[in-house]
Amino acid sequence: MAICKRCIVDSTVKGFHKTEKGCNFCDEYFLREKKYNKTKKLSKSELNKLVEKIKKSSRNSKYDCIIGVSGGIDSSWTLVKAVEMGLKPLAVHMDNSWNSELCQNNIKN
Repeated sequence: MAICKRCIVDSTVKGFHKTEKGCNFCDEYFLREKKYNKTKKLSKSELNKLVEKIKKSSRNSKYDCIIGVSGGIDSSWTLVKAVEMGLKPLAVHMDNSWNSELCQNNIKN
């Protein structure tokens, strides 16, 4: 059985094949990331300006951003920081029945 050294997908997945750097799925991901991911790291002042712009443009709205929340540490921390910065996030969670008890508690809190 062939296994990708980057993403651990193996030959049981339809369409999988190994490549020089890993597998065709990884290669496709990195091509798309390079083409479409135009994000850049913001300085603290740039982040503050962006937050102020969001708050100003949605002054009369119940929510001013959407944050996907899995209950894990990254999405929970993102939600906390957004609220601390004065944003009014709509927290969205899709329960696919994979949540751990810890995740469920984080989401509830």
